[in-house]
Amino acid sequence: MNVKDYQSQIETLIPFYNSADFNSMIDKVFFGESNSDKFLIKMEISRIAKPCTRIIDLREKVIEKTAQYTYFNLTHYLTTAADKELATAIKVYGEYTVGAYEQVLGYVQKIKQQQSTEATPKITTDINQNITENIQLNNHRKQTAARMFFVSKIEVTFEDGVVYQATTSNISISGLKIKLLEQRSHLDGQLIQVSFTTLSNEYKDKAIVDQKINYRLVKQQQEKTGFYLYLNLEDDKPEFVQFIKSFIRANQHKYKLDVLYYFRLAREKSLKNSTLMAMNSLPIYLNANSHKPILFMLRNAVNKDILNDWRCENTNQLPFLFSESRLKKLLSFAKPKLVTTVYSFTYISEGEEFLLSATEEELQQDNLKHLFIEYGRSKANWRCYHLTLQSYTYQAIKSYQLTDIRPQIFNDITHLATLTSISTKEIIKIDTRSEKGNPNLLNKYVHREKEEGFTPVYDLFPEELRKEERYRYSSSITLHTSDAALAGKVVDFSNSGLKIQLDTPKLLTRRSLVTIDFLDLQKISTQFTLKNIEYRVISSSPKGVYHLQIASRESYMTMYQFFSVLVVKNPTHFKEIPLKSHKQPVTTRLHEAAESALSQAFFYVSTQNGRPKISFSSIAEDAKTLKQLFNFECKNENQNNHIALSNNKLLDRLLTAPLRAACTQQEPLNFERTIYINKIQNDSNKWSIESYLDEDFESQQSKRDFVIKHKKLNQLQILHYRLTPIEAPSLKVISSELNVISCYAMHLSKRIEDEILNINAIIEITDRTEQILGG
Repeated sequence: MNVKDYQSQIETLIPFYNSADFNSMIDKVFFGESNSDKFLIKMEISRIAKPCTRIIDLREKVIEKTAQYTYFNLTHYLTTAADKELATAIKVYGEYTVGAYEQVLGYVQKIKQQQSTEATPKITTDINQNITENIQLNNHRKQTAARMFFVSKIEVTFEDGVVYQATTSNISISGLKIKLLEQRSHLDGQLIQVSFTTLSNEYKDKAIVDQKINYRLVKQQQEKTGFYLYLNLEDDKPEFVQFIKSFIRANQHKYKLDVLYYFRLAREKSLKNSTLMAMNSLPIYLNANSHKPILFMLRNAVNKDILNDWRCENTNQLPFLFSESRLKKLLSFAKPKLVTTVYSFTYISEGEEFLLSATEEELQQDNLKHLFIEYGRSKANWRCYHLTLQSYTYQAIKSYQLTDIRPQIFNDITHLATLTSISTKEIIKIDTRSEKGNPNLLNKYVHREKEEGFTPVYDLFPEELRKEERYRYSSSITLHTSDAALAGKVVDFSNSGLKIQLDTPKLLTRRSLVTIDFLDLQKISTQFTLKNIEYRVISSSPKGVYHLQIASRESYMTMYQFFSVLVVKNPTHFKEIPLKSHKQPVTTRLHEAAESALSQAFFYVSTQNGRPKISFSSIAEDAKTLKQLFNFECKNENQNNHIALSNNKLLDRLLTAPLRAACTQQEPLNFERTIYINKIQNDSNKWSIESYLDEDFESQQSKRDFVIKHKKLNQLQILHYRLTPIEAPSLKVISSELNVISCYAMHLSKRIEDEILNINAIIEITDRTEQILGG
């Protein structure tokens, strides 16, 4: 028998467990049941009616706030709802019993399951298999940090000097949602000063005590539970941000976190990381105010082929594509963004190699496009590129560590260019001229200058992760922990880090805070105080060797200034530990800058039931023509419709067949096609889409006739399609997000793994309509 099947009858009998006629009541309630079943029921009632001494502690098990409640000399840590459930159970059992204990735990588990269900994003089963979720990659998120739902009293001061008492609704390192006692209209965009009154009393931290933190009002609205203001942090106060960050981390098990934020962030980070690894475009950062405009370029394992194509006579020729005079001309066409075509090739004359390049605008202006193309495309190294150029100012989106300083070179960026190789046959214009013309006219496009200095090429995924110069040096120190003073020596140093070896090995916890007294170095310095310098333990090596990172701004400024002076005054004594590659800015900043180069449409391919399927997509907000095309018949902006890639059975030819051929032939996959999309409006003003590939036309002439006809009707869109394989997104990139998600919604972390680990290819779509039709 299953005792749970008789739960209601058991609950009826519990109050009579100690009565004299208990056995006769069992016989009446369970009349007709076997004696063995009655015995098992009696044993179950005896078990759950026994007094219990176990304490219920929900502090690390739920996300709601808990408090102390005492019953029968036992103190429990319960939520308000759990306390009511325990009180009800005690009333039934007459005291705190095993049954009351199990009833509360069962109730808590039920609530957690309900919360997990509510936290799961609703999946709309759409009949249209062409609909995919749009996951934004280039950081246009409205919410930039995780929120914790936390209520605390605060005091807010508006620009007119009026002070209001309020409470927080949720907090994050970048903003606040606060609740006012009454609804009153306020001017959006104004600065508001917030004093964290309750937190200041509970935490005597200098980051919030007697501090008024500046926020900007971005939204206000009346909700069911009150009138709320939405605020964005405006102050540049790293200590305050660190305090909030630590507070959220320390209390994330006590208060409810916005798990969906981490869910969305995890998917975005993993896909963005894979996209940057597979990106075919080469991002180029420019300073239009300099006589040498190119500042640096960003390289991955794929787009490095573009850099190789632009090398001639062992020199990088890209700086001459963006020379001061050429860039000025290009910018005159940027309104505000220039999208054009660049052609290039090399030829050898008298044992010397020459590279020629020309933009669409240059060739049109000189009336030499036909000659350049006819002469150049006969060469083996003929290249065609899609070039974009737009103004760009680097803005840090995330909060960086003390030592991840913004590179000076980033401050000089005025424009961003991207260069994408195009290998398809796109030239459709008929030119009736039979003669090729005089090739000597093309000499004006030869790169003749010599590169001035060195143009940095930074790796998006470097093997060398060092941020600054390191020097070997042995010097005595004393390391102080909270309970010990340990002798040791410096092995090597940088402005913000130390490698040390302790005389007596001791276990130092990772991320723990220590202070260092530089005994020998203090003897040679009267300008700097080299004691109690705060460091944080980063990692350890065998034999008591530890790697430390500077932990406070005061300590950083002291050691930065001291070590700088020390090295400059003793150049022969301090030799830099050589790098394996060129030093470059911190990788997260490079990724942040590269996000703005993701201007194409991306579709992510996963294998499901042995067949490839487009699972996700991402189209930047400023890619308006692509967004409009792939938003066809979508219900909201968070969806994309890839009907333009799948109608007319295109997906079999564009996706299934190339992937199958790559598997069977075991050859590298780099599949490119041109797609011609005709948008048709019927008599009911409804639009439909028809897509064609080059091979769908009977001849070159029929393709030209089709293009010319629909160009006049303004109904044609021409896309460049590229399919390349990628490695499945790495879970290491999102390990911190997965850890948080797993604490509250295990099914969501499992869902992320199922979604991204099956991704094995990426589709890049570039809109080439204007470049082909206008050429």
